[in-house]
Amino acid sequence: MCIKAFKNHLELLNKSKKEELEMNLKIAVDNIISGASYERLEPTGPLKKTADRDNELVAPYFTCPHNDTLEKDMELIYEKRGGLCMAHNGWVMGDDPLRNFALPGSNVYLRRELVAWGDSVKLRYGEKPSDSPFLWQYMEEYTVQTAKLFDGIRLDNCHSTPLHVASHMLDAARKVRPDLYIVAELFTGSEHKDNIFVNHLGITSLIREGLSAWNSHELGRLVYKYGGQPVGAFSNLKDCQRLTGDVAHALFLDWTHDNPSPVEKRTIEDMLPSAGLVSMASCAVGSNRGYDELVPHHIHVVKESRSYSDLQRLDLDSGMLKARKYLSDLHIRLAESGFSEVFVDQLTQDMVAVTRHSPESRQSVIMVAHTRFNHKLQEDNRTVHLDVEGELDQVLFEAKMVKLECPAELTADFIRHDEFINGYTNWRAEIKEGTSDMIKIAENNGMIKVDLSCLISGSFVVFSVRPIKKHRNALENIHDLNFDALDDIIENLDIGDLQFALYQCDQEGKEFGYGTYNIPNFGDLKYCGLAGLVPLLNQIARNNDLGHPVASNLRNGDWLMNYTADRLISRPGTQQLGEWLKVGFAEISNLPRYLIPRYFHSVVSRVYDSLDRRSFTVMSDFVKRGSNLVESLARGTLIHLSAMPSAPLPHLFPGLEPPAHSPSFTLAAGLPHFSTGYMRSWGRDTFISLRGLLLTTGQFTYARDILLGYAGCLRHGLIPNLLDGGKNARFNCRDAIWWWLRAVLDYIELKDDGVKILQDPVVRLFPSDIQEDQAGEKIQPLQDVIHEALTKHWNGLKFREWNAGKRIDEHMQDEGFNNEIGTDKKTGFVFGGNVKNCGTWMDKMGSSQQAGNKGVPSTPRDGSAVEIVGLSYSCLHDLSKLTTYPHQSVDGQEGSVTLATWASTIKQNFEQHFWISDDKGAEVEPHPELVNCVQMYKDSVGSGNKFTDYQLRPNFCIVLAVAPDLVEADNAWTALNTVTNRLLGPLGLATLDSKDWAYRGDYDNSNQSGDPSVAHGANYHQGPEWVWPVGFYLRALIKIGAKLGQEKLEDAKRQVFSVLSRHYQHLLSSDWLGLPELTNSKGQFCRDSNPIQAWSHSTLLDTLFDIQKL
Repeated sequence: MCIKAFKNHLELLNKSKKEELEMNLKIAVDNIISGASYERLEPTGPLKKTADRDNELVAPYFTCPHNDTLEKDMELIYEKRGGLCMAHNGWVMGDDPLRNFALPGSNVYLRRELVAWGDSVKLRYGEKPSDSPFLWQYMEEYTVQTAKLFDGIRLDNCHSTPLHVASHMLDAARKVRPDLYIVAELFTGSEHKDNIFVNHLGITSLIREGLSAWNSHELGRLVYKYGGQPVGAFSNLKDCQRLTGDVAHALFLDWTHDNPSPVEKRTIEDMLPSAGLVSMASCAVGSNRGYDELVPHHIHVVKESRSYSDLQRLDLDSGMLKARKYLSDLHIRLAESGFSEVFVDQLTQDMVAVTRHSPESRQSVIMVAHTRFNHKLQEDNRTVHLDVEGELDQVLFEAKMVKLECPAELTADFIRHDEFINGYTNWRAEIKEGTSDMIKIAENNGMIKVDLSCLISGSFVVFSVRPIKKHRNALENIHDLNFDALDDIIENLDIGDLQFALYQCDQEGKEFGYGTYNIPNFGDLKYCGLAGLVPLLNQIARNNDLGHPVASNLRNGDWLMNYTADRLISRPGTQQLGEWLKVGFAEISNLPRYLIPRYFHSVVSRVYDSLDRRSFTVMSDFVKRGSNLVESLARGTLIHLSAMPSAPLPHLFPGLEPPAHSPSFTLAAGLPHFSTGYMRSWGRDTFISLRGLLLTTGQFTYARDILLGYAGCLRHGLIPNLLDGGKNARFNCRDAIWWWLRAVLDYIELKDDGVKILQDPVVRLFPSDIQEDQAGEKIQPLQDVIHEALTKHWNGLKFREWNAGKRIDEHMQDEGFNNEIGTDKKTGFVFGGNVKNCGTWMDKMGSSQQAGNKGVPSTPRDGSAVEIVGLSYSCLHDLSKLTTYPHQSVDGQEGSVTLATWASTIKQNFEQHFWISDDKGAEVEPHPELVNCVQMYKDSVGSGNKFTDYQLRPNFCIVLAVAPDLVEADNAWTALNTVTNRLLGPLGLATLDSKDWAYRGDYDNSNQSGDPSVAHGANYHQGPEWVWPVGFYLRALIKIGAKLGQEKLEDAKRQVFSVLSRHYQHLLSSDWLGLPELTNSKGQFCRDSNPIQAWSHSTLLDTLFDIQKL
């Protein structure tokens, strides 16, 4: 049985190999027949008539030692002389040009797929010089000698030489001529592949051929593609321009060597207009002598034995010689004079107009060419005309192909000369300078109408146009705009004015009368201010995308200019800026409409850059002297900080010094969803963001106002979750108080004399915790407000939210409105909450009746949440060291406790209760059976659901960043490695380990399924990757690394900058100039995320600030 199976398998293998061989042979025979048919039968082929040794029936693939018979040729396989056989080079249609088709494993030669060149062989270089020392040395010497003799070299059939070989040879050539001009011929069939060769080898220009065009429309397209920037192109206003992908620079020839003559492919009349069109391209152009002498046949570089005639025989008035001189002079003049912009207009099937335009003088040189690609009847052109905006400067010249009468002794139009290469003598290009008989030009009201009805086929005319006086005046006035006055205006703008001029999302703008501008066929801009427009325009300008809807909108009307100026004029602080722009826009609107996008961009981008620079001058030295990344993150300060009528701070004490800002400024949690009204100001978000966005950037007065405003809302020992102006504040979060207190202490640390804030008066809106108590406002120093909050946490408090019910939360179950805070006296850990509410930042409340998760919090995190324990320790420890803080103890029912003792108790117990080193759990471990991840800190202690204590989440990173002395450094470093390996994504940290049973990494708030784990976005914090925790993770790396020594600190820095590089790349590409709230799994875009979030910017600024302080 075994032998039979073995036999069957062998037969199967043999059958497969036999079928493969038969297929290869069939393909080989088909290719041989196709090749022979092309050479001898097909009209497009060379139509060979003979079959002999020099014209074999089957194209030769190899050059071997000469033998008389096929049998002797076959014997070479077994003889040493067979090693002298050489495989011909060539190209394989549709093959990968980066693949060496002569290496083992290729069947190209067997299947006769190679279009072989009889004049060259495939050289076997190997992978490195030592593989074939003689060949590498010989070819390197040849290449170097060529580079010494010539300024440039042509790489013929560049794709046939392996890249590593060509790179080696060109490196050697550049050592003797660093500025070597390298032009290459490539047949890759793909611009992407072309660019691989261009970029790898440093090719200067790729050969492109006008003769490849099959009609005038295609030739015009090639002129435009290879011929420079479009007319009206955006200007590069910066000294350093970001690299962008582009078409490889061309050496554009009307006829290259070794190809059929234009007479064979088109008509002799077409040679003149097609040459003219090619010469109008704004790139390198070229031709060969046979074109100008009207040679009507293929000049074969291998088989042609004749040379061109000597100059004494040459009639310079014959053929196209004189016309070529005119075209060459024109091409050089246009290049030297900066006519770098091109426009191509297909007027009729055979008539093409090419405009070369100067972006400096705004003059144009226009060629209208009447081609003749074939001998079909000519079209009716009686009504053809060209409209041009401007006034006529002059007609430069016209040219046309003219057939001369043949001398009587000539028996044919063309007679091949035996001794030299010759062309037609009875055709000639006639030139006329300064005037034209073939066109009529009429001018009226700034428009030129060119009548082309008499422009004959085989001709062209060239004329120049200049702007009318109105346009010239506008250009001069734009050039002379008073930018010094602009700088003075911008220098006097404050932060509120800068925020208004640069930013404001749609919801914010509508409160001031201007929502974001809508671009038809595009959509709303991201910001009302210039930051919504100019970065987009810069992107459009980099690609010169003049077809973009923004460019179309500017050409079609002045609406965007009016919106931009009028909006700025509407605010007193920016009125002068708006009026300055109004003047500039008035001049721009006087230009030809096709130029408006370019000049609008140049003016508004200059204004935007000045505003952007000004925004950094009102910030701290950390920002002023910071990197581009610091600046990009610091933009988040102005984006999120503003005075919104619908979201004020509570009333502040009028005697503050310096005075409080009026109207009051607040921080938006994120844009656009959390920008106005009750959804703008969140206690937790504000104080996580305050250090980075306000303190590290030097905005201390705004920070003080916000700290005191929220302090005035203290109730139940808590800072509100939603501020809503103060009176409607909601107290349903347990962590905001600690983020607020941490921000107060950061203010004291980072501001000179910041400790004075402790005595600043606070206007208490809720002096009583009793809902029915209507006591009036009370004034207290901030230090007493802090003391009250700590006392209530030490003693514990149970309360029910004010106005509990549907009025404040339509989804929460009744039990969820019951809140509790307190402190475990044995451990010092603060605790609170229950399984029906969610009092930390992971606060998603289920809302789907269909899926059954309505009123079910996805992440209650009740008990002692790890970050709250760490924050409380950090605050208590720092307050205990603050000698100016008078309340160094809190009173309780069992006596008083000092802040130092409370902090010390937390420190003594933290590692024992939170650190999980192995599967036995923590040192004090109530549920070892629930341990599922080790080398981490628990997410909480004492939660109602128990298992949630043991879920791997990023929250302990906050502890390691704000309280690095609370933990064992080695354990902390190990835990951070766990985060790196299991939670770190491209931009954010996963909110839950992907190995956790509850992990759902993709957030969709509109999910209408019956799955309670994801319905209505219930998985908001069950796996999606949030950006702001990354800042604490990075700060923790730095701080724990520093505790472990210089080597670990350097490792931490490298990791930090590696991670931040991804955020910088995102900032550069973000339409909102920001970092998002979150991403879905593996960094995927999340449509329900805010595209820019305050704390995402803030915590990364914190990281860079900490590194600067090292």
